[in-house]
Amino acid sequence: MEASPSPGSMEHSLRRGLLSTVVSLYQSELAPSHLRGNLTSLYQFMITLGILVAAAADIPLVGREDGWRYAIFLQVAPALVLLLGMFLLPRSPRWLVQRGRTEEALAVLQRLRDEAKAQEEFKEILASWQSSSGEGSWQDMSQRTRQLLAVGVALQLLQQLVGMNAFMYFGPRIFRILQLDENRLQALNNGVNCISTLPALFLADRCGRRSLLIWGASGMILACCTMGVLGITGPPGKEMGVKAQVWVYCAEIFPLQHRSKCVGLTTMSNWLGNFLIAQVSPVLLESLGFGSFFVFGFFSLAALLLACWLPETKGIALEDIQSLFDQKFGEPQAHKPAPAAHVLGNKTSGLI
Repeated sequence: MEASPSPGSMEHSLRRGLLSTVVSLYQSELAPSHLRGNLTSLYQFMITLGILVAAAADIPLVGREDGWRYAIFLQVAPALVLLLGMFLLPRSPRWLVQRGRTEEALAVLQRLRDEAKAQEEFKEILASWQSSSGEGSWQDMSQRTRQLLAVGVALQLLQQLVGMNAFMYFGPRIFRILQLDENRLQALNNGVNCISTLPALFLADRCGRRSLLIWGASGMILACCTMGVLGITGPPGKEMGVKAQVWVYCAEIFPLQHRSKCVGLTTMSNWLGNFLIAQVSPVLLESLGFGSFFVFGFFSLAALLLACWLPETKGIALEDIQSLFDQKFGEPQAHKPAPAAHVLGNKTSGLI
């Protein structure tokens, strides 16, 4: 059974798009700075684990006439766990501060941190929010935020265009060309994809996001060039850095008042890249064959160059990350504050 996108998956894609925005955003806002990379990387690991479980379940079900019914039924279990688990999750303290519910925000931090760290982080969040002009709209987004948005969009697009999902979607077709057992090797490919995400869970807050992005992009260049030259080496390695660290980076670089909008837009660019890969890969494979991997190698090189330029955000509080980009973009221009009536009418009035 070849894994390819179908029009019938639109509703599933909408749900996954919503979750992929909210989950990484929620994890980054709740996690302490020294664990934020590890915990946010869990999002990508659980995706790859789910893909592996689905591939393992597919092997015995693909040959059954009613196998599709069991496949749909099996999806109910994790969805039910997620639904029930949501009622036990605390709200993001940063979201609570945005809504003027400062006492609740402090209470959440006190549940998750020791008292001293909770008080310190609460003061930083509160100061950051009070210094802004309230919850930002697209129109009042500063030049610096737009620059960060361009960085996030580029990262999400490139993590798709390096070609990993060409194998995730069209691996069976490639294995069939090589006259190999397509279903079994695709399941093995999914296993490599899952296992190779594990190092990011332990290294994101030790080696840093930038280092893993650099090594991941370098590994993809090597894998793509190997596939392009040899054409018979099997699935390229799923490097540990690229996908997980992009989600971490995009969830932490934006200012609080624009974070949810910007993370949503960068996530949309990820799925745009996913769509492009799904549509273009079969055309490339038909016309260029294994030479298609040289195209993916070009985007891997672009990802490497961008990763080398990025500042390291490991261990930095969310409210302090903006200062890192001052060294890259230069000092931000003075941002025209919103009218007083707007600020007082916004949620900031409950913070002063």
